Amino acid sequence: MHNLTLNEQRHAESLEEIRSSPFLQADCGNADHLGPAPEELLPLGRYNDAWADVELDQNLLDCALRFTDLGAQWRTSRKKLPRIQGDFNLLHLRDVLNQPEGPAPTIPDATDSQLRFLSELRFFDHTPRSGSGKLAYIRLWPGGTPLEIWYSAVADIGGDPYPPGFIKMDITYCQYLDALLLTKGTYGWQYLYTDISLRRGDFRETVAYLQGMLEVFPEIFPQHDYTDLRERLEARQ
Repeated sequence: MHNLTLNEQRHAESLEEIRSSPFLQADCGNADHLGPAPEELLPLGRYNDAWADVELDQNLLDCALRFTDLGAQWRTSRKKLPRIQGDFNLLHLRDVLNQPEGPAPTIPDATDSQLRFLSELRFFDHTPRSGSGKLAYIRLWPGGTPLEIWYSAVADIGGDPYPPGFIKMDITYCQYLDALLLTKGTYGWQYLYTDISLRRGDFRETVAYLQGMLEVFPEIFPQHDYTDLRERLEARQ
């Protein structure tokens, strides 16, 4: 493709790494369709009055992707490999901003502050091909620069003062995109960037996926360095 930014080229190449790997069975989107440049979406107040004072920092504008169908669901396809799988689908920022509202309250007696928090969330990465219900959100609220990234899944995570089921990631939007180049959306990779222990029994399958990723990916994607991810997993076990 022509006229891609450097970051868009990296993600198009990463998608092709998944598609062409003989070790993965994959259902991939494509990098053929581009939406508007991020700068064309400003100001945010035209999407929601509450966002009139929300700013997108320049780093976010520089790293954001214009792809409208960048995603893949995959699993290992060789019997001798660990059974791991992943799914991701990145929304164009335009589609993030056009979402009408945040996620529904996860508890019936949510406080006003919890409801306000939920109203500030818009998902930008989800798992439509597998339907596994894993979502990453950007929190659009005044004064939050860089904007916060939150993760939710069908798991007992997070808690007061925020609604249960949501956990803040120690990562920026641009760093999230960079991490996807390494993890390819392996189930549970987001926990590596949160303040959480994975020693609990209900995270056994997640840990198996992450351990499998760190065993397999350095072999099938040797162009990437997995040292940081390995250290993050060790710190949470």
